[in-house]
Amino acid sequence: MYNKFVQDYYSSDFIAEQLVKNAQGREVAFCYENGSYDSRPNVLQYKSDVQNLVKKGITSFHYSVEHWSAPMALVTGVQHARYNELRTGWDLLIDMDSKIGMIGSQLCALEILGFLRKFGIKNCGIKFSGSRGFHLCLPSNMFPKEVNFHPLSSQYPDVPRIIINFIRDSIKQNLMQSLLQKRPAKELIEAIGEAPSELSPFFFVDVENSWGARHMFRAPFSLNEKKWLVSVPLEENEIKNFSDRFAKPENVVRVKHPEFFKGEENEAETLLIEALDWFAKQEKTGVPDNKKEAKKVLYEGKIHETMFPPCIKLAMNGLSDGRKRTIFTLANFLRMANWSWLDIEKKLVEWNNRNNPPLPSNIINMQLRSFMRNEYRSPNCDSGQFITSIGLCQPDIVCKKGTDKIMIKNPIAYPFRIINKKRKEQMQKESNTKGKKKEKPLLQYKCSRCDSAYQNMKGLNMHISRSHGEVN
Repeated sequence: MYNKFVQDYYSSDFIAEQLVKNAQGREVAFCYENGSYDSRPNVLQYKSDVQNLVKKGITSFHYSVEHWSAPMALVTGVQHARYNELRTGWDLLIDMDSKIGMIGSQLCALEILGFLRKFGIKNCGIKFSGSRGFHLCLPSNMFPKEVNFHPLSSQYPDVPRIIINFIRDSIKQNLMQSLLQKRPAKELIEAIGEAPSELSPFFFVDVENSWGARHMFRAPFSLNEKKWLVSVPLEENEIKNFSDRFAKPENVVRVKHPEFFKGEENEAETLLIEALDWFAKQEKTGVPDNKKEAKKVLYEGKIHETMFPPCIKLAMNGLSDGRKRTIFTLANFLRMANWSWLDIEKKLVEWNNRNNPPLPSNIINMQLRSFMRNEYRSPNCDSGQFITSIGLCQPDIVCKKGTDKIMIKNPIAYPFRIINKKRKEQMQKESNTKGKKKEKPLLQYKCSRCDSAYQNMKGLNMHISRSHGEVN
């Protein structure tokens, strides 16, 4: 039905050039009007390929979020390890889908972009999905090549899922408020026709977080078969007033559009680190084990630095690696050590001045505000994200408790072990003193006649006078 229309659109040199340029190093999937895909894997190399595929009946083009050294070597059912060998990187693709119309996607996209700016991200790619949502993109060059001493390319899909869930968790409250300002909860629910189990913004506007290996998304400048609109790249200021006319094929080819896969080297590094820290906190401070409730140590005084464990003392000297993660470790350790937030802030500023190089002060302040709102426990000694991975674990005799193994699970147990030991020693000392009978004084004065002994000379003289009838 739309064959002529589709061929006319893709016949544009500009459209074909864009599809081929952005397809390099990716697997490309070709989709028919009925939604079925051509055989995979596939690639797109030449402009002429676009026209030939369209003549064959292809109506849309889809890219992999993953970058591959040899896309045609991908085979369905291949071992996960093989994927890691072929994968050279991945783009973070933020895909939102609104059930309440375009307004939901607009609010969600703007909320996410505002959140990303807090981490210094200014070059996020933006495009219309072609139907009822938007796609945001942080390309692979925005992220470091390695994290935690492992290639980032091999940590797909775990790390991008963590980042997406971090974003979802961070914008959840503000997005819900924005939706309610536009439409009351009752109207939002009526628009969908079913009531949610909980009032969450993602019931109305979903942000996808469940994709896996070889995940695809609609290519920039590809048509969408649902509305025959173009998945067109946009500027941020075009989101608020976006309408279908922006994405009509005849309008798309007439104007200049921004680059979708844009970004500076390591621009999203701070976002990555913050997301990994957030994830580590969820693991360590998640739902407590009801079967074994942690013992609470009652100690009201501020624990002095002399009682800190070796790892905390070492961290306090300043670091060149793992500085952002260590904010979490130090702040929550000090809080559990009964330090006030004012004292913690002062100590962290002193610590940061010893770092090489120091962190920007806004990172310290942002972390502290987060910790003040939520009660966290300092990470355990075996935490790969915090203590061991940056070489802080240097156990001493207290840590090992007279054995050849580390016997404490968390740094905060160190000072309390010392405190408890001193308490036991004091209690034992008091117990021994209370239960011990009072010793009689040594008898030093003896009678030369009968060997009777007395404590002093007065007692001896009285004895001699009474018993022997003599006076000294």
